[in-house]
Formats: sequence, C-alpha cells, structure tokens
Amino acid sequence: MSAEIKNLESLSTLAVERHVSTTPSGSTVISYAKDLGQGPVLWLVHGYPQSAYIWRHLIPQLQDKISLFVPELPGYGVSSRPKKDGFAAVGQALLEASHELFPNRPIILGGHDRGARICHRLAVTHAHPPQDETANLHSYKLLGTIMLDIVPTLVQWQAFARPTAAASYFHWPFLASPIAPDMIEAYGGDRWTHDALNRISTDDSEGLKAMQSDDAWNVYETLHAKRETIEGSWADYAAGCYVEPPLQEEDQREGRKLECPALIMWSMRNLGKTHGDVEAIWKQWFKDESLLTAQGVGDDAGHYLPEEANKFVGKAMNDFLNKVMK
Repeated sequence: MSAEIKNLESLSTLAVERHVSTTPSGSTVISYAKDLGQGPVLWLVHGYPQSAYIWRHLIPQLQDKISLFVPELPGYGVSSRPKKDGFAAVGQALLEASHELFPNRPIILGGHDRGARICHRLAVTHAHPPQDETANLHSYKLLGTIMLDIVPTLVQWQAFARPTAAASYFHWPFLASPIAPDMIEAYGGDRWTHDALNRISTDDSEGLKAMQSDDAWNVYETLHAKRETIEGSWADYAAGCYVEPPLQEEDQREGRKLECPALIMWSMRNLGKTHGDVEAIWKQWFKDESLLTAQGVGDDAGHYLPEEANKFVGKAMNDFLNKVMK
C-alpha cells in the first residue's frame, strides 16, 4: 500500500477527515481535520523524514478537546511545494489552508522538527506582522505555540562549531547541498529514510514499538523514496540554511521575540545532550520568559517524541491547552 493511501484517514481510531486546499501560495495542501464546530484550532505539523502519520498516537488524546488541523508538509511528497521555499512561505500556505477550513478561529500552532520551525517563524511573524499584502493573513488570534525537539534554527547551525554536534547532525549541511537529491536517490530514498529513523530514535523497546506501529516506517520510507519528496526536502533544508538564519539574526538584533505562551519539549538524550540547557537557550528568544513552559523528556526517548513518548507528550500538551484555552 502506498504512503499516499495509508494515511491518517485510514486509521479507524482517528476521527479526522481528509481535505484538499488549493492555496494562493501555489501549494495544494492535503490535510486531516477534526472540527468541533467552535473554539480554537490546534495545528500538528510534522517534520523530516516523516508525514502527518507521526501524529496518529496524539490525535486520539486531543480530538475530543480541541479542533485539529493536521497538514502534510508542503514539498514532502503529498502536499505540493508553494511558489517560494522557506519556513515563512510554507507557513503562509498552511495558514491559507487553515483559514479556509477554520475561518476566524483562534489558533494554537504545534509542530515537531521542521514543522516546529515553521511554527516558530509564524509565531514571530504574528507578533511582528509584515506591512505588505500578507498582513491580513497574520491577523488571526494566536493563543500559543507548541514546539517539539528543536532549538532555534540559528542556534542549531552555530552549534556545528563543535565537531560532535556537526557529526551528529551531518544531514543538515548535506541536505542543504544541491548534490543531495541525486546522491539520496542513488543510495535509495527508502534506505536513507530507514537509516535516518533508526539513527536518532529510541533504544527503549516500548518507545520503538510505538514508533514502528501501524506500518509507520514503511509509510515514511515509501513516501521519501519519491523524487518529489527528495527534492522538496532538499529545498526545505536549503532554505533552512540560506534563508532562515539571516532572518533570525535580524529578529534577535531588532528585538522581534516570541510574544505568545509556548510549550517546548525536547529529548534529553539527543537535543539535550547536544545543547545542554535547552530552556536557557529558548529564554533568549522570548519577550517575557514567563511565557515559556519548558520540559525535557527522559526515559531514553529519542527525537521522534510524538511517537516514542506520546503519552508523556500528550499529557503535557493537554496541560498546556488547559492553560491557554481558559
């Protein structure tokens, strides 16, 4: 069964509907949604090298509490790339799709890995909207943001001054290189994806079982074997190298900080080992430190927290939602 067929809608435990949104940004966004009819909408945006399928354990823990918008990341083989690349451009396409499905509704941004980086960019842009034709797109009510297993993109690149960090995250500069698509295709996109999933996932048997459940690795490997996905993820990482870091340098220099409540969670084994005090790093990116709820995840959890540590993450997300939805 192909990755496009086996998706969130195919799982009987999930009360989501598949939607297709053709956006002004040029992306056709495929998403899965649960609409409670009123109230805020929680985004769940996946990262690399996965799909919206990563949220299958968390959706049942959230779907009766809040409306959900779970998109396939544009450029990753299901939703098409927008006219421009980069976190801001992809975020704009997702906003257009979200506003179409949930007009005039408050939003809580949420994402893992690359999806979390899109949420970071959108949250900063919401606090400091552009004075151009997209200004109205960013005028929604933002209640908060949830970012799983990232530090700011600029900080991640700066960490590569240390050899161990550069070796651990070698795929960052590699995937930003124009030769990456041909090399990955020659190696086998499915094989590359299997190696990537295996390299920074948990050694815990229960966590690994949850991560591999529902034929998930086959879904990801099939999807990322496609040339379209390989090229789209290259474009994402190239923009994450050449576009986003200068923007974040400017944000920090000009005082454009996060101004909404945020839940940030990270793998103590992976991200915590690389960066040390992740909470202290993030405090520098907030206008008010009290907006930040920071929580490291132990028990040998690896990078893929929505799967490996879904119960722990689900409880933390529900607690955060209770706070920001009052």
